[in-house]
Amino acid sequence: MKLLKTNRAALVLLLAISVCPTAFGQSVPKPEEVLGFKIGEDYHLATFTQAIDYFKRLAQSSDRIRLFDAGKTSMGQTMTYAVISAPQNLAALDKYKQTARTLSLAKTSSAEAKKLAQEGRAIVYIDGGLHASECAPAQHNIQLAYDLATAQDAKTLRILNDVILVLVFANPDGMNLLAEWYHPNIGTPFEVSPMPYLYHKYAGHDNNRDSYIANLIETQNITRLVNQEYYPVILYNHHQTAPFPARIWTPPNSEPTNPNVHPLVVRWQNIIGSAMGAAFDEEGKEGAISRIVFDTWYPGYVTQVVDSHNIISILTETALYRYATPHFYTLREFPQAYQDLTMSAFYPSPWKGGWWRLKDAVDYCLTASKAVLDIASKYREELLFNKYRMGADIIAKFKKEPPYAWIFPAQQSDPGNLSLLLDRMILLGVDVYKAEEAFACDGITYPPGTFIVPMSQPFALFVKNVFEEQRYPDMRKYPDLWQGLVSSQKFEGAPFEAYDMMGWTLPYQFGLKALPANTPVNVKMTPQKEVKTGTGEIRGRASSAYLLSPAENASTTALNRIFKAGGKASWAKKPFTAQNITWPEGTIIVHASSIAPAVMDKLAKDLNIRITGIADNLKVETYELKKPRLAIYQAWLSSAEEGWTRFVLDQHEFEYAILHDADIRAGSLSEKYDVLIMPDYGSPESVVNGYMKGTMPANFIGGITPNGLRNLKQFAEGGGAIIFMNSISEMAVSDFGAPARNVLKNVKSQDFLCSGSILRLEFDTTHPLAYGMTKESPVVFSDSCAFDIVPSYGSKKEAKSVAKYAGENLLMSGWIHGEKLIQQKSAILDVPFEKGKLILLGIPIQFRGQPRGTFKLLFNAIFYGAAK
Repeated sequence: MKLLKTNRAALVLLLAISVCPTAFGQSVPKPEEVLGFKIGEDYHLATFTQAIDYFKRLAQSSDRIRLFDAGKTSMGQTMTYAVISAPQNLAALDKYKQTARTLSLAKTSSAEAKKLAQEGRAIVYIDGGLHASECAPAQHNIQLAYDLATAQDAKTLRILNDVILVLVFANPDGMNLLAEWYHPNIGTPFEVSPMPYLYHKYAGHDNNRDSYIANLIETQNITRLVNQEYYPVILYNHHQTAPFPARIWTPPNSEPTNPNVHPLVVRWQNIIGSAMGAAFDEEGKEGAISRIVFDTWYPGYVTQVVDSHNIISILTETALYRYATPHFYTLREFPQAYQDLTMSAFYPSPWKGGWWRLKDAVDYCLTASKAVLDIASKYREELLFNKYRMGADIIAKFKKEPPYAWIFPAQQSDPGNLSLLLDRMILLGVDVYKAEEAFACDGITYPPGTFIVPMSQPFALFVKNVFEEQRYPDMRKYPDLWQGLVSSQKFEGAPFEAYDMMGWTLPYQFGLKALPANTPVNVKMTPQKEVKTGTGEIRGRASSAYLLSPAENASTTALNRIFKAGGKASWAKKPFTAQNITWPEGTIIVHASSIAPAVMDKLAKDLNIRITGIADNLKVETYELKKPRLAIYQAWLSSAEEGWTRFVLDQHEFEYAILHDADIRAGSLSEKYDVLIMPDYGSPESVVNGYMKGTMPANFIGGITPNGLRNLKQFAEGGGAIIFMNSISEMAVSDFGAPARNVLKNVKSQDFLCSGSILRLEFDTTHPLAYGMTKESPVVFSDSCAFDIVPSYGSKKEAKSVAKYAGENLLMSGWIHGEKLIQQKSAILDVPFEKGKLILLGIPIQFRGQPRGTFKLLFNAIFYGAAK
């Protein structure tokens, strides 16, 4: 009788949620019926435009799918995504989203949470196409949507009843750009050639390094979906760079593990990874590997940022050849260690080689996605309650132990950076408060208006992760973590590099003061929906001049608007006193007679900055500034560093031209430009030589050539300024003869290693390049330079050191090995070159658009290069 009731209940469930392919009176179209080709077919890639057109057809014909808009992309497209589930779940979508939110924020009792977990649905976020050249995941989205919209088998129907899928194309612009590059090259020698431009307007591959600060519009869109609307139990981010010869990489992850994650997240990552592996073996799909290459230390990925939001993140890396072109692999192409097909605990089904097609990669992605959905269905109630449990655990943890909060004084050298950082934290689901009264903590008294981020909130581990100093573990000391041997072996070789950054402390990158509260904070405070720190006003009568702080990035935006309006401005060469205030060197002086007061008033309000009006004539020596005729070199060797440089320029409203190889080769640069930015392309040889003949279409080969290099020299000799950024600064030494030596050139890892950390620099703040900086400031170090200046024997044009690596306490966050090699070496040089300048910014001052505390070094270089 019990069995009969169970079967009858199952039948009722199937009838309740089953939808025939003609639910809306029309058949559900297969992808090939709309696109004209099957998903995964050789030599065919669907664009985002085609994918959304198909999704619209699905939504018209199936009541299992609804479409929503997340916002615009960087190139202006609408970022449409799909929500897929049983019809009754979609009808109650708002209710299930509220349940997910309540459990995630742990704003209920344990008993009520259990009830909500019983009633709720497991929301799962899956995306594809973040890295557009890894094209199978985005194509898989289309097939996955069709499969879920039409399947009638019991397993899929169970999943649809238990799970709500949020299916996202994470990089719509890149999906279009990739297909538009690939399709014309099919059947030519360039069929598998790399794209000569970024597959995102600014970030390229770095769009998966942006998630803890959300600079990019697409990241902001995804962040709102994940941390403010859906609160999924699992987030699955597909990629396609499996370690060869494996066909897919799945969790468990490699080491080190980020410590600011609830243990349940790690446990469930391992469970889901194992479930994926079992699904591959059940379907005869060989080559699933785990626990190598990809670690979880850096929290800027789409995946790792949500780990400390108590969301189980899943990353996979499916194998890729090139785009939709098939390839046949033999065992001889395998690395020697894999040629004998030895079985191991994390590679139990070695791939034996053979054809690998886009369709194969799509099928592996589908198996993995469906395994994730199956786990979410089977453990729906447990996963939902765990969201509550993790949030409650973390709230309880930081009620009992420090840090109890993070405290941000309102008075900062750049208040705009404070506003932006805290606003981004709010976007990322963090509660931010403002003190309504004075208070004391750890012996320090803070005034009203101080900003406080309490740690008694469910996502406090994320707060700790991005605000504290990182101390990357030297993995040589912990063989048990990674060797997996019967008896761990001591390792004495060169230090291990991290997969990405070792240290990223955001207050340091933003140039902000932030203090952890080691004792509880007791003060009346109000929650903030938006953080405003500036006054947005002009103080004083400006019959003579307006003064702007050189420490604020917004002052640069203001200066660019002033020049656009026809105004005139200068820099103070030395400190001076006005209105009983001592103003530093680099203060921006705007001539009041050159610009309408209404323009300045609007600037102050729009940019939320304080501008000081001066009635009396100033007696101070100045550099006369002018609107720079600016250009940036964009090689066909696409570089995210170049893209991020444009991002920073655009954010601060610089006008500039983009120069390609042909423009440099054409010469006569000084007729159009004052300043040229040379972004980091790795090596001078890559800039000069570019792609080899036969590897790319003719208009993309050859680099700037030696003749173009000579044109750059002539540009500088004639009075132009060239700004060399990060490691490309070596070009100024090797090809322009700058009197310096990079002590890190060709250095071996056993002698020096610092892979993405924050170091302390000492600045000469009297030099125009360092205007607005403090005497000591944190900077990002990543593939950077350290210079010895070569004596010029009394020459008046010898190189000037503007910033040096600190002699003491060099490391601020991350890890460094061999620091003595660079202590007191120069990171930034001003090198006279005939009538012009070579400016060597040997650190990545615009790194991923994140270190806002050092943006002004680039801004200063631009205005200094153009100043007369």
